[in-house]
Amino acid sequence: MFRHQGKSRTLKHNLQIATVLSLAAGIINVTGFLSFKQLTTNVTGHFALFIYDLANFEFWKGTIYFLYIFSFLLGSFASSFLIEKYRVNKNSTFLLSLL
Repeated sequence: MFRHQGKSRTLKHNLQIATVLSLAAGIINVTGFLSFKQLTTNVTGHFALFIYDLANFEFWKGTIYFLYIFSFLLGSFASSFLIEKYRVNKNSTFLLSLL
């Protein structure tokens, strides 16, 4: 499923990848929470803390976690956009997004 790229990757491959990655994130979250009493992954952990704070009516604290999530999504969008825009030059495709 990870070998297929471009037009050879189907919806089935995308669903398999999404399932494996979400399962891995869930296992990491549960293990980190049970071991350290803290959610340890990036977006999923911050999203859980965001919902927890909203449920406890701590909106200001929840806003900070929302900003973490938004910043991550904005950064991943910007990186993907830059990679796709400058993909013509194979030698330095990832250089601009890394900077």
